[in-house]
Amino acid sequence: MDFLFIHGNYPAQFRHLAALLARDVNHRVVFLTARQDAAKEALPGLEIQTFSCHRSANPQTHHYLQASEDAVLQGQAVLREIANLMEKGLQPQVVVTHAGMGLGLFIKDLLPQALHVGYFEWYFQPNTTRHLMATYDLDARLKTGLRNLPILQELERCDLAVVPTAWQKNQFPAAYHSKLNVIFDGVDTTFFHPKPAQLDLESSDLTLHNRESGEPFVIGAGQKLLSYATRGMEPLRGFPEFIRALPQLLQTFADLQVVVAGADRRAYSYDAPSHAGSWKEHLLAELGNFEGRERVYFTGLLTYNDYRNLLWRSTLHCYFTRPYVTSWSLFEAAACGARLAVNASPATRGIAEDNSVLWLDLDAEGGISGSLRQGLEDKQRPRAQIQPGYELTTSLQQWETLLNRGLQSN
Repeated sequence: MDFLFIHGNYPAQFRHLAALLARDVNHRVVFLTARQDAAKEALPGLEIQTFSCHRSANPQTHHYLQASEDAVLQGQAVLREIANLMEKGLQPQVVVTHAGMGLGLFIKDLLPQALHVGYFEWYFQPNTTRHLMATYDLDARLKTGLRNLPILQELERCDLAVVPTAWQKNQFPAAYHSKLNVIFDGVDTTFFHPKPAQLDLESSDLTLHNRESGEPFVIGAGQKLLSYATRGMEPLRGFPEFIRALPQLLQTFADLQVVVAGADRRAYSYDAPSHAGSWKEHLLAELGNFEGRERVYFTGLLTYNDYRNLLWRSTLHCYFTRPYVTSWSLFEAAACGARLAVNASPATRGIAEDNSVLWLDLDAEGGISGSLRQGLEDKQRPRAQIQPGYELTTSLQQWETLLNRGLQSN
């Protein structure tokens, strides 16, 4: 059977499912992506093909509709490449698309007999979209409301729809809830698992490698360690609140070390008002040369091994988010049994057992330093326990059931 996965990135949310199908010699599995260097990371048995748009959205297009025009261009680019692949022998019977950017808009027009499964991440609602923008006025509200046009069209046209969490499903109009199947991406618990009992990281030095500078640094044995991990340093993920809490914490704990793992970028949020939009540089300039600044380490993105060791070793690991798509990192941290500090919101509830997490309020009067101080002082702070059902094995079983059901009824 020929399977076709389509995603702007690679391998993204389709890594494990595509790899599983590619291991079956009876299947041909093609991954179509806009990432032009994807072939360098090809998974065994997986064929990588790329697509690109012939132009960008016209700047003269009304700005409310530029996202829709871009979605049409993306859908056309995908269709052209599928047609090329079909001329070379590909006969997709199952097509899985990452929805929302237009990639799946025209799949059923070219492949009416194929089973088309759309993977949906988000539907833009006013009460959540406001966290993505510095100013959420009426103009911004109207524009982001129309951002849903290609999302709704893809949801209407696909045969089956998947959404990773119940929280994300609830953002969509109720009329489509029956079509949306909740299947989480899956945490690989053979790697992200609680610290082995025989591994005593607290009594030994922890060496981490800064992938941006190439230089290793050491967290000494017995030192308190506060950690924060993120793809982007931005308001959506509570980065300003975290950084502003550090001066008081570093002054309170003379041995406290702080590790910030992630890229100095905005993955979703708006730019900072200074320093070329960098929230890291803007906030450090705002705070000045505070006591303990030399004990704050910005590591860049960590390797998976370093990241897991950080979660195991950390005295308190922070995950914050405004109501939006919840990062994989929270699920991974919970699976690793990290000592977690998380802001309470609909996006973060139900992932870890409630009594295994230090819950706090990002908007607390006086900031979050008091809550984090309590977490760092609590020597009996429990390690997180992830709720059942988020394991990769469960995810793949649910995907298998869904695909078989779809193929039988298609």
